[in-house]
Amino acid sequence: MDKLPLIEMRALKTLANVDSFNEELLIAELDGKLASNHESEDFSAPVRMNAMIIIITLQGSSDFCLDYVHNKTTKGQLTTIFPSHTVQLMDVSPDFKAKMIVLSKDFLDGWLDKRTPSMINYLKLVKNPFTQLDEKEMISLLEGIYSLQQKIKDRTHFFQRESLQVCVISILIELGNIFMGKKDGMTNESLSRKEELLNKFLELLFVHCKEKHQVAFYADKLCISPQYLSLILKERTGKSASKWIDEVLMTEAKILLKSPNITVQQVANMLNFSDQSTFGKFFKKHQKTSPLEYRKS
Repeated sequence: MDKLPLIEMRALKTLANVDSFNEELLIAELDGKLASNHESEDFSAPVRMNAMIIIITLQGSSDFCLDYVHNKTTKGQLTTIFPSHTVQLMDVSPDFKAKMIVLSKDFLDGWLDKRTPSMINYLKLVKNPFTQLDEKEMISLLEGIYSLQQKIKDRTHFFQRESLQVCVISILIELGNIFMGKKDGMTNESLSRKEELLNKFLELLFVHCKEKHQVAFYADKLCISPQYLSLILKERTGKSASKWIDEVLMTEAKILLKSPNITVQQVANMLNFSDQSTFGKFFKKHQKTSPLEYRKS
């Protein structure tokens, strides 16, 4: 997924009720009523951020795709999205409210040592992007977020950045403590053969979707036939392998077309289409509009 455009944190400053520090750390309050005011497709377009995002749903619900897989959050859901991963907001309920922390990749890389407990807890988050919190756990995390907000607002602190880092470490440690109490719910449970194949297919798709468009490639990697792969995917997700590939390609195309510095020809090349015309026909078939018209809209 390298060489793909990433949304910078400054783009999130237009959200309401935002506290931020040097475009490295941001806390926002998400509101379904505000989201409903965004009627353009741009609001629900797929994006990829150069940051880690932690969202705690306080009430209501949201529907979104994370790395092309549909998910739904409800009250008490902890969601973590990692740098360079794809997210597409599909819908939110009018009563949706959530707290969101955004940590830039530079902020994380600067101090998250692989040997520290905070890094261990970070890795647990990678493997468990969705976690259900009980009331006590929610309160504990919200207290940590409130403390972080106060430190962001304290511009007189001589060591503000270091103070914020310590506070973030504290939140990650608290998350680790929550995970320790949910061992049964963490990934590592035994999966069926079909579930393993589905997970491995999605991992392969995330890595190779730009250059590999044929079902046979993924089936070969999984040591099964293309027909059996499509059968498993249809059974588990309701979509065939070719449907998955097409939808992921469209997601990547939309992300690339949002970058004004990349031409349509370059998008076609980056997604390994034989030429711009072939890419244009593919895009119009699925979007009912041309790449140029989509970009202008």
